[in-house]
Amino acid sequence: MSREAHVQFCESLGVKFPGATHRVITCKSAAEARAAVEAAHRILKQLGVELHPQKTRIVQVRYGFEFLGYKIKRGYKKLRLPEGKIRSGTRAGALYAYPKAKSISRFMDQVRKRTRRNVPLTTQELIENLNPLIRGWGEYYKRAHVRTLFHRLDGWIRRRLWSHRFRRWRNAGWKQLPEALLYEGYGLVNLVRLIPSLAFQK
Repeated sequence: MSREAHVQFCESLGVKFPGATHRVITCKSAAEARAAVEAAHRILKQLGVELHPQKTRIVQVRYGFEFLGYKIKRGYKKLRLPEGKIRSGTRAGALYAYPKAKSISRFMDQVRKRTRRNVPLTTQELIENLNPLIRGWGEYYKRAHVRTLFHRLDGWIRRRLWSHRFRRWRNAGWKQLPEALLYEGYGLVNLVRLIPSLAFQK
């Protein structure tokens, strides 16, 4: 799979794809799940392929599982608003996907590396270098449950840019490089604006 052109492009932006043989099968009971594994084992054996013993697992969805860079789990918290007022369609006890902690950490490490204070770039050059990484990562996860996460990362990225510009973490960068200038003037990619349900908002 990694030989395909579009996959190579995404991987160059920090998005990693597992092999094309990764699959998730949902079942209504543990017995049904065990039967599905046995059936898959029989079918694949006839094709000369075997299931990976360490990567083939049966899990209860309330504990969650990781797949394609996501943590998929059933929600357990009570919703603050009545279901009729939630435009996103979120429901109590529904499944949701969230970027893996390892993926978030890797993304932040890449941003840190590109925004070190000693990087000899202007703010415009720095943003142009940073944008493909932000856009690639954000496009991959934008349909997950990420509004709060994206909002937090947007603020953190702005602080990284201010720190680079003024050579210290605590500064008044928000005065000389306000959000509007960074996003509208310099063209910094905004993660929250990548979310489809919020794309129309300015």
